[in-house]
Amino acid sequence: MGSSGQGQRRFDRVSRLPMLHRRTLLQSALGLGSLSIGGLGSAQAFPGKPITLVLPFSAGGISDVMARAIGQHVAQQLGKPVIVDNKPGAGGQIAASAVLQQAADGHTVYVAGTAMFAINPTLFRKFSYDPVKDFEPVTSLVTSPLVLVVSAASPVRTLSELVALSRSSKQGLTFASQGLGSIGHLLGELFRSKTGGGMSHVAYKGSVPALQDVMTNRVDFMFDPTSSTEALIRSKKLRALAIASERRSPQLPDVPTLAELGVSGVDAGVWFGAAVRSGTPATVVQTLNRALVAALREPDIQKRFESQGMQAYPQTPEQFKQFIHSEIARWAPLIQSSGAGID
Repeated sequence: MGSSGQGQRRFDRVSRLPMLHRRTLLQSALGLGSLSIGGLGSAQAFPGKPITLVLPFSAGGISDVMARAIGQHVAQQLGKPVIVDNKPGAGGQIAASAVLQQAADGHTVYVAGTAMFAINPTLFRKFSYDPVKDFEPVTSLVTSPLVLVVSAASPVRTLSELVALSRSSKQGLTFASQGLGSIGHLLGELFRSKTGGGMSHVAYKGSVPALQDVMTNRVDFMFDPTSSTEALIRSKKLRALAIASERRSPQLPDVPTLAELGVSGVDAGVWFGAAVRSGTPATVVQTLNRALVAALREPDIQKRFESQGMQAYPQTPEQFKQFIHSEIARWAPLIQSSGAGID
């Protein structure tokens, strides 16, 4: 997979925000060129039955559509049906429990996101699983950077104007999030600490109601993924001020990064990945990794993701394991300092 030094530098960049160009991503994950579909037969007894992807999300959402699209390609490669089982609720604990109750044979896969792997184990004071000890990472799947948006009717047109207003206003500004302890909440807290502005958090139950209040100017701004904001930005309902990423988004190339505008260290994205129960044979993990990565290489998959504000983001099992560790270490102190916590 190339030199270890180059791989580590690439991973260090990715650990802060998974936003590399497609070619670099695929080279990093595949090593490569040497990976072929023929290698999928290395685990002789796997798969011996249908594979179930267990999601902690409701049917019909972006994550569900993503999993079903990937599952179709994996089924073709491995010669067994791939079933998507939606088990939302309890911050991912219901879905995770369903996976952990099954045999550690790779036929049941946990497909979850940033919150379930890296935030909720710290956010929830009582959490039923440990993403590091209870699961074996297979690969990350997709990523979507967060974008700072205001209402298209807002008088604020630039990031500098937003920061200046937050410092000069007696009441300060308000920022919405997808919920207490969500990635939007944590990034908003980080943005506040970096800029020194007066900002108050308003938690919602998901992106949809939060974005609605941002669009109507009831709340001043919000950090939300491009996957849910791109269409609203293009239809002139929202105004994008900055991307919370090391690089500009391919979907919104005219929107500068926060770092470009002088606010460094405030970068994050939502991501999704796949993991199996700890104790699953390494050969099975590798077989799943190869099948999933091969699916992520498919042009139709990449086009579908890009149309929804996401990018394919494959990794090796070891890279994904390190990435989860780095994300937990990154967000845990901010969760604790912000006072966020769920009983």
